[in-house]
Amino acid sequence: MRRRALLLAAALAAAACAAPATVPPAHDGPIVLVTFDALRADVVGALGGPPGLTPHLDRLAARSDWAGRGIAASSWGVPALASLATGLQPWQHGALHAGRAGLHPDLTTLAEALARAGWRTLAFPSGHWFSPRFGYEQGFDRMRELGLGHKAEARLARLSGRELVWLHVPEPEAPYRRHDGLLARVPDAPPGLPSRVGAVRLEQWFDPQRPLPEAERQLLWSMYRLNVAWADLRLGRLLAAIRRSGQWDRTLLVVTATYGEAFGEHGQAGHGGSLAREQIEVPLLVKLPRGFARRLAPPPSRPVATARLWATLVEAAGGRALPAAAPSLFRAAPDGALSELYLANGTNELSLVAGEYQLRWRSRFAPPEPAYFTARLASLAGRGGGGEAQRLFHRLRTAFEATPPLGPGGAPELVLERWEG
Repeated sequence: MRRRALLLAAALAAAACAAPATVPPAHDGPIVLVTFDALRADVVGALGGPPGLTPHLDRLAARSDWAGRGIAASSWGVPALASLATGLQPWQHGALHAGRAGLHPDLTTLAEALARAGWRTLAFPSGHWFSPRFGYEQGFDRMRELGLGHKAEARLARLSGRELVWLHVPEPEAPYRRHDGLLARVPDAPPGLPSRVGAVRLEQWFDPQRPLPEAERQLLWSMYRLNVAWADLRLGRLLAAIRRSGQWDRTLLVVTATYGEAFGEHGQAGHGGSLAREQIEVPLLVKLPRGFARRLAPPPSRPVATARLWATLVEAAGGRALPAAAPSLFRAAPDGALSELYLANGTNELSLVAGEYQLRWRSRFAPPEPAYFTARLASLAGRGGGGEAQRLFHRLRTAFEATPPLGPGGAPELVLERWEG
């Protein structure tokens, strides 16, 4: 017994004197994060989409260290974008709906984490929600509207050293515009496409009880793909600017989307109405710097949560991820990506995607409002819907705030699907 104790003590002493584990060197070049709105994974050619629609995304995928499908934290911009910015799930960061859309100042954004590590930070946002009004300026040295992207391209062409640049491209989300120079990329488009399709037209088919006519679906689907092609063209200009900087090989580049878009696949058009596959499955491309010592752990054949990007970029820069954040892609983690959607027409919905299976869980916190979809349409069209519509929304918000997120009781609706293709 004594001999064993001595051997154990000697082994422990040797371990204590051994050299510490080697820590991979941190990334010391630019980090560029490009996010799109409403970009589905299945329209990207490299991910099985139609050939010729997204040549810039396809070429980037071929040169990326990880090119696959991400799972957005929600199918709507407020919670999905907050999860990208913080690495937290919606139930953690609390930006759940339009009435509670801002980032809490106590949250640590990606820009704040990198700024504390000595990085310069710059953002080119677009859209209503990604703005200082909702707290997205936290940690950024400078924030400028993306607009047509000319200033962003000029800034990317001057990349150098430790810089984080986040660019948020609003396309291909509606309004859809007919880009005549890109019509060849959508050869099956019906003739006579309109010059513009606004979000109100898409919203007309948000109600699952109102079937989307096939002719209307073809028109909307064609206009959407034209805007996917336009978004791809915009990405190509941003990538060309990075190359002009001479920093391409040193840049850690991530391209993804906040959420997807539906065109009647599960009886609904648009986004933010459910957590069906077409609304949460997005492209995810990661190009590591040349010679970077660390490798991404998940196989590209398995979908991963886009919320994991926060910890991935922080760890790449030599920082430490917060315990509450989703694990980085440099680390092996249990399979599964959680998505959340709250305050619909009296329902909350959760989704767990693991491998090729998706489990959707829906509970009810209030009785459905018969006029809910009409009120939504009127509000989006700028007509407000009158006092009754506002009272309807107030009833739903009040019931939501008074009810535990997993419901007051009763059996939830469960749907198990196998994702194919």
